[in-house]
Amino acid sequence: MYVNEKTAILADFHCHTLASLHAYSTLRENIEAAKRKNLCLLGVTDHGIGTADSPPLSYFDNLLSLPETVDGIRLLRGVEANIMDHEGRLDMPAALLQRMDFVIASYHDSCTVPGTVADHTRSYLALARNPDVDLIGHSGTAAFQYDFERVIPVFGQYGKVVEINAHTFICRQKSIENCMEIARLCARYSVPVLVNSDAHSEFEVGVVEKALDMLREIHFPEALIINTDADRIRQYLSKLQSQH
Repeated sequence: MYVNEKTAILADFHCHTLASLHAYSTLRENIEAAKRKNLCLLGVTDHGIGTADSPPLSYFDNLLSLPETVDGIRLLRGVEANIMDHEGRLDMPAALLQRMDFVIASYHDSCTVPGTVADHTRSYLALARNPDVDLIGHSGTAAFQYDFERVIPVFGQYGKVVEINAHTFICRQKSIENCMEIARLCARYSVPVLVNSDAHSEFEVGVVEKALDMLREIHFPEALIINTDADRIRQYLSKLQSQH
């Protein structure tokens, strides 16, 4: 079955709080938004320390003291780690990443000067092999173009999930064609994806309609989307627990 009009996410694995100073809502506000959206899980994934307005390392240490569930919403206590160079190095200590519930790895031009397609390809291949990384974040970003055909199968080989990021359709319009190509290749090579909001306020939590519209357009198989099915979410959480 392909993504259709009834397809909806049940969990949002990538959201920011005002601990990332360019975001606007508290954790409690995000939890309330998740409840209104009938989500079962909320990712607490503020930016890693390489971002100028990110929280300090102590924030991520303390994050692990949050309860696992609040008001029926499972909290995934994680980080959006920044890729800091063209070798796949991240801005967070490996020992801390191994303790987090969930680790996203993403490029941001505020942290890394874009290089060549070959540079970014080399970096993503290294990240595919990094056991601390769970999700490849918004990799369609046009400034960090890579060899999709070469890399996507390797993500699958090493158990990485690829993000379809709804925020791209708001703030990275030039990247939409890349996102479509990445999604097509994920379908071809049976690489699972997460459709996330990348919310920077409570008003964006769970808002992924434009991303789902794109997946409908290309007839993406719904079975490859982890967070549209309760059983797939449970299986994925079990896998994360075994890895961290």
